[in-house]
Amino acid sequence: MARVGDFQLNQVVHIGHLAQECVAEKDFARIMTRELMGLLRACSGVFIEYDPGSPANELLCGTSYQVDHSNMKKYLDYYQFLDPTLPRFRLLSRSHESASVSTDQVIDSDSTYQECEFYQDFLRPTRVHAAMIFGVNIEGRQFGLVGLHRTKPMGHFSEVDHKLTQLLIPYLSMALRFRYSQRQQQRRDDVVSNLLRFRGIRGYLMLDQNFVLRDVVGEFESPDLVVKGADLERRRGCSVFQLLSPSVKESLLRSRNAAAAAGEITNRRDPYRVEVVQHSDGTRHYVLVALDRSHSLISERRVRERSLSPRQAQVVKLVALGMTNAEIAASLGIQTKTVENYLTAIYQKTGTSNRTELVAVLSN
Repeated sequence: MARVGDFQLNQVVHIGHLAQECVAEKDFARIMTRELMGLLRACSGVFIEYDPGSPANELLCGTSYQVDHSNMKKYLDYYQFLDPTLPRFRLLSRSHESASVSTDQVIDSDSTYQECEFYQDFLRPTRVHAAMIFGVNIEGRQFGLVGLHRTKPMGHFSEVDHKLTQLLIPYLSMALRFRYSQRQQQRRDDVVSNLLRFRGIRGYLMLDQNFVLRDVVGEFESPDLVVKGADLERRRGCSVFQLLSPSVKESLLRSRNAAAAAGEITNRRDPYRVEVVQHSDGTRHYVLVALDRSHSLISERRVRERSLSPRQAQVVKLVALGMTNAEIAASLGIQTKTVENYLTAIYQKTGTSNRTELVAVLSN
């Protein structure tokens, strides 16, 4: 089979596949829908694919490339010919010449149809003319494919489109991590190292009120969160207080004794800094976030300008880490429905409609 290239196939994220995978996860389904619709509105046309079966797959690296109308028609015709019972997708008849990936580079005669869905709910609020989501098996490897088209000529995949896609990918990737966390635990570090680093996030630890390790993502030793040689991956479910660096321990004890929300851990070694997101009464989880010195999860100045409460600010910080509503609820010791209510109020105060916009508005 003529391939786009393994290095490309190992870097792609399939939006439709992620949305499909997350439909059963009630806390994430609406979020994924909003994020996908945001991308549909903003991008001229995108073709994105994801291979969950590749042993060399870097799960959380994302890239996208443009496909013109004629190529989309080839995809539609190919799969409708293969299975006449499939729904007939509406397609713009206009042909449009543009540099794009050839159909033959992705699909060959050995491909077999597996499943296909048409997400009309995603399309109603947009000007997208057609979208398709399906899975194929190529040489024993599973692929998810999604094609998106607007009713206007595609033109070139603009820098603005590219930036928006890059902004969105971390949240889609969090969905992937959320879904595959049990089967692909070793890949979760890629969330930070490959996708959140552009926002200055190096890694984070989640500890409960007894400093028992609940979660670890990304780098934790080089930013001086823990002492050298601490193997945290083997310490899940165990207290790691003695493995924390002295400045981190001091800050956590001080904040817990004061029963107040902790902020930044001071006297940090360059080039990193650490933010602590903590339940207001000091009885729930701590989230220790290592960032580049010049970055923060959200801008405190912008939080004040938008008149967000301390609890709303905590929620926004956890949103900035890509946590699901359920994860935020567990961290803050509240109900998932309460998190949803907080987000609704935050969206109103900030004039945003989804997590991507929210983080963009409140970032430095």
